[in-house]
Amino acid sequence: MKKLLLSFLLLPLLQGCADADDSSESPSSGYSLTDAGPGGLGGPGGSGGSGSSNNPGGSSQAGVITAGEWNDLRNWGFWLDVLKRPAWTELPAQWQLYSAERYTLTFTDAAGQPLAGARVTVGPNPAATGVTAGVTDRLGRVELFPTLFQPVGSSAALPIQVSYQGRTFTPAPVPATERQATRVVAATPTVATPVDIMFVVDATGSMGDEINYLKTELRDVVTRAEAQVPAADLRLASVFYRDKGDEYVTRALPFTQNVNQLLTFVQAQGPGGGGDFPEAVDEALSVALQQKWSTEARCRLLFLVLDAPPHDEARTRIQELTRAAARQGIRLIPITASGIDTSTEFVMRTLALSTGGTYVFITNHSGIGNTHLEASVGDYQVEYLNNLLVRLITEYSKS
Repeated sequence: MKKLLLSFLLLPLLQGCADADDSSESPSSGYSLTDAGPGGLGGPGGSGGSGSSNNPGGSSQAGVITAGEWNDLRNWGFWLDVLKRPAWTELPAQWQLYSAERYTLTFTDAAGQPLAGARVTVGPNPAATGVTAGVTDRLGRVELFPTLFQPVGSSAALPIQVSYQGRTFTPAPVPATERQATRVVAATPTVATPVDIMFVVDATGSMGDEINYLKTELRDVVTRAEAQVPAADLRLASVFYRDKGDEYVTRALPFTQNVNQLLTFVQAQGPGGGGDFPEAVDEALSVALQQKWSTEARCRLLFLVLDAPPHDEARTRIQELTRAAARQGIRLIPITASGIDTSTEFVMRTLALSTGGTYVFITNHSGIGNTHLEASVGDYQVEYLNNLLVRLITEYSKS
């Protein structure tokens, strides 16, 4: 991970939670340092936002790092075309991740109101062939990839089982040719209050500045987050990770609403270890998913901050963890910095889309850090990273 990232990672929470559009269309609008609008560099908070003025050692202030977001679920045809590019064609087989067979299922009550937080399972035998179980979002929607881990699709209809508020429902199966379907469930929607947010952070040797910024800014971040999401019970957790053979592989703080517990944990962290390119991403995700995520949360977001892929030998475990995250309704949102390659981008984007998340990437527009890989995406809006993340938190957590 390159310098000066985490100072801006958590600061979006300081900005507040204004309503955000949730259109299924691509959010891209071209990219330019003068783009206006929420989160854009010309929009509110574009000069650095309202975060803390702490500036240890005269380092750069908040609201400088630039980033883009690309949601492959909203740009599905583009994603399928990217997979046909020469540099990408071998990656699905390399990582054993085949995302082409996608089902988008929406569940409502009899009045057409979305059934958020319902646990959905498809297929006659939910096996290790893909993402066959998930949790509906606030629009009653779930994305499933029944053959994510095998290269051949299925022609059989998918039976559906829905669990909600202690009851089980069996709507009509989904034909293999019907990739988008809506089903009515005889249940009454309820509104959940918890919002679970976890930050999983690389703590190898290049992370010194980022960890120092996190220690300085975190109290202000959490205090403002609690104030700006008054209708939700905000729960925060974190996992720091390195690699096997280092002083430690993972260190975790369970979910807490106690700011001092979180600050004490972060203050104890420092950079070290690493050395080779891949890191223990699978170990970090395993520990992260084992934490006590709220079963009643309105959203569960896991921001994965990294610039290196998991080890090759961790492919099967990454599959298992992806399936487990989807089953728990935990959306993986990678944030990639300089140092990643195309293979890492492929893995991170696949993890994001298969868990209902989105892909965030640091850009060169700020001039900070080493050169960043140009993401294989379409037109996108350049945003300050802090504005971008507050936008995402708002989109996923608003009721």
